[in-house]
Amino acid sequence: MKAKNSLLALLLLAATSMFFGCGDHYDDGINWDGSNSGTLELVNGSNKDMILFVGQTPAPSNILGGVRAGATTTHDISGLVSDFSIGGYAILRGVSKDEYTKHSSDPSNAKWEFTAMVTYGAGKKYRYNIDRSFIGDYGFKVVNNSKIGIELRKDSPNGEKVAYLPAMATNNLVYTQTADPVTLFPVYVFFNKSTGEVSTLNANSIFESIDASPRGLSPNNSSSIQTYYVPNDPEATWESIKGTLKQSAAYVTIVNNVPNQSGRVTIGQSNHLTSQNGFSSIGSGERLTYEIESTDEGLEFNLILVFYSGKINISVRKDGDIPTFRNGYDYSVSVNYLGGDIEDSANYKATITESANPRDISDQIVSL
Repeated sequence: MKAKNSLLALLLLAATSMFFGCGDHYDDGINWDGSNSGTLELVNGSNKDMILFVGQTPAPSNILGGVRAGATTTHDISGLVSDFSIGGYAILRGVSKDEYTKHSSDPSNAKWEFTAMVTYGAGKKYRYNIDRSFIGDYGFKVVNNSKIGIELRKDSPNGEKVAYLPAMATNNLVYTQTADPVTLFPVYVFFNKSTGEVSTLNANSIFESIDASPRGLSPNNSSSIQTYYVPNDPEATWESIKGTLKQSAAYVTIVNNVPNQSGRVTIGQSNHLTSQNGFSSIGSGERLTYEIESTDEGLEFNLILVFYSGKINISVRKDGDIPTFRNGYDYSVSVNYLGGDIEDSANYKATITESANPRDISDQIVSL
C-alpha cells in the first residue's frame, strides 16, 4: 500500500509539473516563461528582472508577464487588447520586480523603469530591447505638448528608441545609468488604424532635439531634476505644432523570398537597418518595414541585402540604377532566388517599386 501511495504521489507531482510548467514559470503570479505562440518579444538588457504592464497605468489586471535580467521572453498580448485580430498599438510599461513587490497592492505607485510603444496583431511580431543605459537612478523629465505620442530617439531621428511619451503627457521621467548628457530627437509616431501603418513625423532639425542633463533622482535632489519640453518650446500649443509636422522617412517594405535563409538589410553593406518592429534580420518568408531618413526631393541609397554571412550580397536596383527614396513614399522590395548555383550572387534578384503618392495623414492629424 505504501508503494502504491508513493507511486500515486509521484504521478500527481508529475501531472502538476506538466500543468504548471517547470522552473520559475510563475513567481508571485507572474508568468516569466512567456508563450510560444506570443507575438511580443522582450529582450532585457538590464540587470533587473522586469514586470510588464499594458496600458497607461500599471494595475494587477493588465500585467502581461515578466522577463528576467539578461533574458529574452516572448509574451502573448492578445488577451489584454480587444482588437488583436485587426491589429493596433499599445503602451508598454516596465516595473522592476523589487518595485512591484513593494507596491503589489497598487502598482501605479511603483517606479516605471521604461515606457515603450509596441504594435500587435495576428501574425505580426514586435521586438523591444530594454537598454540598461536607460535604466538607472539618474534621469530627467519630459513634457509632450502634442496630441501624438512621441518616441525619443538617441543621437538622430533614426537612432535607438529610448522612451515613449503618450500624447499630452506631462513630467514623464526618463531614466539613465549615469549623469552623462544625452542628445535625443523627438519623433512623432502615428498609428493609422485604417491601414495598420506606422508613420513617423518630425521637423528633422537639430534645433528640435533635446540635449538632456540627467541628475540624481534621490528625494534630496528633486530640485535639480531638469524638465524639457517637446517640441523645444515651452510655449508651444497643439495648434502651432501640427502645421509643422512632416513625414521624416521613406517606408521600405521588404519581402524575403530566399528559401531557408535570413538576411540583413543594409545601406552599402555597412549600415545595418532595424525594422520598425524591432528586428535586425529578416527571416525567410517574412515581410518587414524599414524607415530610411531621406528628404522630400529624394536621395539615392545603395540598399543591399546580405545573406550567407556576407557571401551573397543582393543589390536593390531600379532599371539598373541605385534607387532614390523620398520621404513619405512607400517602397516595396521583393528579394528572390532565381535558381541555379546558390553560391552565385547572379542567381538572386531584388526588385523595387514606388507608391504613386506619399502617405497623407494630414486630415487625421488636423482632426486630433
